[in-house]
Amino acid sequence: MELKEFQDYLNSQRLKFTRPRNLIFKEIFSSKKVHPNAYEIHKRLKSKGHKVSLATIYRTLSLLVKSGLVSEIDFGESHSHYEPDVVKAAHGHLVCLSCGEVKEFSHERIRTILNKVGKESHFMMEKFSIQVFGYCRKCQKK
Repeated sequence: MELKEFQDYLNSQRLKFTRPRNLIFKEIFSSKKVHPNAYEIHKRLKSKGHKVSLATIYRTLSLLVKSGLVSEIDFGESHSHYEPDVVKAAHGHLVCLSCGEVKEFSHERIRTILNKVGKESHFMMEKFSIQVFGYCRKCQKK
């Protein structure tokens, strides 16, 4: 379903659905619990024998974000990470400042609370991103 949406988006922008774009799309959507960055996608594709330039990966990730199918996430590093935006469950990310581990968390009231905050500020929320920075259990013990 998401693949068709991406193809439709590309058509609407008068862009072609190329083999490299398909490979990048599949890499993002094949492991929804992983939040890869462009370099990780490049490394994974290369390990599978696919030659896709880093520039093509960045351009395709930008298209996926603009299409609304993928979210760009900032974990406080010098690069972005990406995840499919098709999971509609309200969730965020716990990011360890020491080891870099990322864990997802969710709670049904997150969206309700953020909508209330937006309403009080006369702001209509479209989507949101929550990153919480601290220390995981292992790093706290060190």
